[in-house]
Amino acid sequence: MIKLFRNIRQNLLNEGKTTKYFKYAIGEIVLVVIGILIALQINTWNESRKQKIAEQEILISLKKDLETNKTNLLFYINKYEKQYENGIYLLSLFAKNNDSIPTLTLDKALGSIEETSTFEASDGIVNSIIASGKIDIIQNKELKSLITSFNGTVINATQEVENIIKLIHNRLWPSIDGKINNANRIRTYEGFSEFPKSSYTSDYTWFFKSKEMEDVVSNITSWNKTTIIDMNKLLETIDKMLSLVNQEIKVDQ
Repeated sequence: MIKLFRNIRQNLLNEGKTTKYFKYAIGEIVLVVIGILIALQINTWNESRKQKIAEQEILISLKKDLETNKTNLLFYINKYEKQYENGIYLLSLFAKNNDSIPTLTLDKALGSIEETSTFEASDGIVNSIIASGKIDIIQNKELKSLITSFNGTVINATQEVENIIKLIHNRLWPSIDGKINNANRIRTYEGFSEFPKSSYTSDYTWFFKSKEMEDVVSNITSWNKTTIIDMNKLLETIDKMLSLVNQEIKVDQ
């Protein structure tokens, strides 16, 4: 093609058609420029198409992680709500005569507030998006911001749990050791019903007269309440992220 253009220009010069030569040369330049622009446009379109495909793949993976996190988080919110209710119940019994309350009922209530575990987010996709720089592929600015701050939101939702665990380990358990039956409380934990019943019954008389135990239960219960509030904020964030992800995922995906 280039050789053909060169021959045409040479023939025009040989025939003395200078004006036509320059017009032809200009036209040839215009055609070349148009060809370059078309090639650049095709390349830009192709790269944009690749980024859109990559974004869809990221969004689909992110959706799966968020749905898993939501399911797990709802489990923990329900768990801490039950612990909070049992904490309130125990606090209502201090400085009162509780002889009529079955010991097993008290064992279950106390066992509930000390059975503490931590929600651990499935954040592999979030961390991968940030670490690989693929966050820039995400077009939705609000979703991009929520992804960037996700790990911090998880930390805020679970930061009180460590305080609860320390309080149980350092103050509650040393105080009730040998007074409140450990084996019978363990039998009330989920999955431990087959645990052998102990040979002695818990003594709650001293427990509900103890200012220290009232203080410990009060602190555990208040931190449970804070954890519930913070976890619900995390749940709102996850719901918002899922809503944005669903808006961005194409129907044919």
